[in-house]
Amino acid sequence: MPSTSLPVTRNNITGYAFLFDLDGTLAPIAASPELAAVPEATRATLEKLHAVCGGALAIVSGRPISEIDHLLAPRVYCAGGLHGAQLRGPDGRQAQLEVDAEAVAAMVRALLPLTQAHAGLKLEDKGLSLALHYRNAPALQGLVSEAVNEALRPHTHAFVLQPGKMVLEIKPRQASKAGAISRLMDMSPFAGRLPLFAGDDLTDEAGFDIARRMGGVSIKVGDGDTRAQWRMPTPAALAAWLDLLC
Repeated sequence: MPSTSLPVTRNNITGYAFLFDLDGTLAPIAASPELAAVPEATRATLEKLHAVCGGALAIVSGRPISEIDHLLAPRVYCAGGLHGAQLRGPDGRQAQLEVDAEAVAAMVRALLPLTQAHAGLKLEDKGLSLALHYRNAPALQGLVSEAVNEALRPHTHAFVLQPGKMVLEIKPRQASKAGAISRLMDMSPFAGRLPLFAGDDLTDEAGFDIARRMGGVSIKVGDGDTRAQWRMPTPAALAAWLDLLC
């Protein structure tokens, strides 16, 4: 649907809580995670939106909260990190799931030989989860999928595969963006509002679903099949629309 049909306007903005994925949604997709950056104009828009909506704004990302903060510094927002395995509410306190760190370390060790043999692969050890990126080696998708599934096999009771854009992640079974959104929406100043969630990837589909079930708004950024109700073509287009709301 075109963005002009979105139900959120300046007149009703305080009835919504705003929740955003980061990479591919606020920050353009980069060749490697450490190269990602949120444009200065987008960061300024987030600051204005945070003030206008009374603080009901959160970032819900596959990145750890420490990286979310780094990309949005100096501002610090409510956040769901590592697909909801970490959560920071309005009081600033941070909680995280109990995860078998040795199991994550074992899966990282299992995947290291593959990444050492292929320079185009990037392995992220996030402590509570891991991600193997193949954006710079797309021809290796089949090999990456086989290796990640093999590494995961002994740990499927506690971890699950999360496919994404040119990346395969292994995350705790209990972690989801939908869960993070649901928990945040129970907290003030989010409580009593309708959620607006914007994301760009497969991991965001659960977030779109929970936003719709709560009567809110779901926005897919970019191309691809989705269960989101609305679509924005690029992170820049999303930021420009948000700026109009402020």
